[in-house]
Amino acid sequence: MKTKKMTLLTLVLSLLVPEINNLNAQTNTSMSEMLKSFSWRAIGPANMGGRVTDIDGVPGDPSTFYVSGADGGIFKTTNGGVSFNPIFENQRAYSIGALTIAPSDKNILWVGTGEGDPRNSVGYGWGVYKSIDGGMSWKHLGLKNTERIKRIVVDPKDPNIACVCALGKEWGPNKERGVFKTIDGGKTWEKILYIDENTGCADIAMETNNPRIMYAGMWTFRRKPWRFDDGGKNTALYRTMDGGQTWKKIMNGLPKKDMARPGVHIAQSEPNIIYLMTEFEGGGTAFKSEDRGENWKMVNDDPNINFRPFYYSDVRVDPNQPNVLFSISGRLSRSKDSGNTWEQIAKTVHGDHQALWIDPTNSKYILNGSDGGFQRSFDGGDSWEIINNIELSQFYQMEIDNKKPYNIYGGLQDNGTWVGPSNSLYEAGILKRHWKGLAYG
Repeated sequence: MKTKKMTLLTLVLSLLVPEINNLNAQTNTSMSEMLKSFSWRAIGPANMGGRVTDIDGVPGDPSTFYVSGADGGIFKTTNGGVSFNPIFENQRAYSIGALTIAPSDKNILWVGTGEGDPRNSVGYGWGVYKSIDGGMSWKHLGLKNTERIKRIVVDPKDPNIACVCALGKEWGPNKERGVFKTIDGGKTWEKILYIDENTGCADIAMETNNPRIMYAGMWTFRRKPWRFDDGGKNTALYRTMDGGQTWKKIMNGLPKKDMARPGVHIAQSEPNIIYLMTEFEGGGTAFKSEDRGENWKMVNDDPNINFRPFYYSDVRVDPNQPNVLFSISGRLSRSKDSGNTWEQIAKTVHGDHQALWIDPTNSKYILNGSDGGFQRSFDGGDSWEIINNIELSQFYQMEIDNKKPYNIYGGLQDNGTWVGPSNSLYEAGILKRHWKGLAYG
């Protein structure tokens, strides 16, 4: 009797399971169709920016430049920042690490996805993209397993030649990291510098007058749930003189201790001068070479210049003045004497600076990106204009209440906790003043 009951139960279940699966499929289909009819509207808050990861401009044309975000894609302006248009919103990846305009063709843009500064809260990438029409359309060019790309350098004369500085995975090992090169516009890639599965490329610089000369900072790092490990014997600076066919480790004169994340930049007006921003165990922050990296000397050991070296370690040199350089860190610092002394600038703008571009045709014109959005200087960094009209705010978490209309609460990345209404009786909709700050940090 028990066997008959079990047989009957099995028969009933065999008849019901297909119906249940069919019902689930119908529910999923109807839900998918319903969601297609939804549309999004921006409700704010509109009074702050968000984490900018890279900026690039068109030399001699202050009206056109591009701004990328840690999570918000890419924005373009053609009117000097009065308004911005999103140009990357339909792509698979929205976290941007590198944004580079081809020097020989302002309509060609190279983009590396995946935030290049490995926080514990960080966006992931999907490789390299390229546009040949100023961002109107995009093509995916592979390297999807790099996860995060910090920098892309493009040959000054040939826009089809580019090198990608790929950090690789943050939480584990992988082999798709290091420096990759293409000579056919991204159709094929060659890995030209690779150390190991735990060491990626943290920075790369290309000489303008001789693009076969490049410098790459290779960095060993690993993010773990309870800590962050970086540096070690495989973290080092390398140079190639033949376009990446061979590389030489250039560490002569640097401390014989573990090095933190390396940032490197060339004084393009005197390309034998190279600057390195990092930190060594026991001291040393800013370093200078006057012979293309053959020998180094420490010019400053103040740790405040490179606050949180595992996260920042980024330096820019004025393309027309080899003694003027900027340290991009928790604060923005400037040196006018080759790094020997520094002064903090941009004190009135949001800290945690991530990107900086200097117009090579006019060194007074500088674009800066921080956790608070985008800023601009017309006097070499003495004063700054704050522009917060780019939708890059990052919400860590959101919640709603039971009021009618309901209110929306959210905590932003380094921009406080805010509350705002879901609707408004104003014809213009929800305004900036309708949002209220609850806490800051």
